[in-house]
Amino acid sequence: MKIKFRKFLLYERRAIVMYVLVMSFITIVLFVEPTMSIHISNMIYIHLISLFLFSLYLMIEFIHIKRRFEKIAAHWNNGVFIGDGIGDPVTYEQYLYEQFFQLINQTHQEKMLSIIKDKQDALEFITSWFHEIKTPISVSRLIIEKSSQIEEMKSIEEEIDHIETYVEQALYFVRADDFNNDYFVLQVNLDQLVNSVIKQHMKGFIRKKIRLDLQVERKEVVTDRKWLAYILSQILSNALKYTMDRGTVTISAEEDEEEIRLIISDNGIGIEKADLTRVFEKGFTGMNGRVYGKSTGMGLYLANKLANKLGHKLTIASKEKEYTAITIHFSKGQDYYAIL
Repeated sequence: MKIKFRKFLLYERRAIVMYVLVMSFITIVLFVEPTMSIHISNMIYIHLISLFLFSLYLMIEFIHIKRRFEKIAAHWNNGVFIGDGIGDPVTYEQYLYEQFFQLINQTHQEKMLSIIKDKQDALEFITSWFHEIKTPISVSRLIIEKSSQIEEMKSIEEEIDHIETYVEQALYFVRADDFNNDYFVLQVNLDQLVNSVIKQHMKGFIRKKIRLDLQVERKEVVTDRKWLAYILSQILSNALKYTMDRGTVTISAEEDEEEIRLIISDNGIGIEKADLTRVFEKGFTGMNGRVYGKSTGMGLYLANKLANKLGHKLTIASKEKEYTAITIHFSKGQDYYAIL
């Protein structure tokens, strides 16, 4: 914030008006009162000296206010105001404002601590619930395996898969804000990671008779294995969801001097041009989500958010009723010590 002298003069207009009134009164008295006759040159001299002293006062006051403001601003650090070391207020107005400012700051900090505590409590409960819900899901799968009604059990198993997917999605969503405390960057074999994610979605490939065209050779990228696996899983899940039966999903990798690119494409329903720029927005389902249903608008949002936190980048290309291709960009010049 710039401190401007012109703005300072505007707020000192009461003092300036008072100065003009006082000097006008003195001038009138000196000219009207016969016993106090004064030569015009002396009157001009008095006015010039008075104006100089008043201007000097305004300049000193401006410098003092500017220095004090800069000192106070320097004691503001990451949303916390530390009052020690700024010195005592010079005017009573400064004292009142600084006391009020301290009160606001204290109230703000108390509310922030309360919000953080409430968030931590909620996060602990939700995380605990996510882990607890996995038990009945596992038990349900065991019951399905032992059941003789194969077709009905397959339908139930599909719904359990959906439940498990949504639970995992919610778990990663609440963990995303605490990403800094839960990532480990190292060299990851991209082909091995892709194969492990494909195995997780093998039922979807088989159920819809979708052909997989895998073109990923051995390549190593610097990333967090768990978080990248989730990002890839979300992208692949979307590809399977919006690819018609007996369609094709292609996973390929390419490399140049600047980056490695992992491309997941399908020949499914594609995305409308109007929706293409918004697919990474939180909760955005677009026309496909309305027509085909079962879309939360969170999958690609989370994938993009986590990719950015890892220092990667997601881009998307699509043509309606023809294809969709999402690319994960792994920059070779990324500073992973600067990940937020």
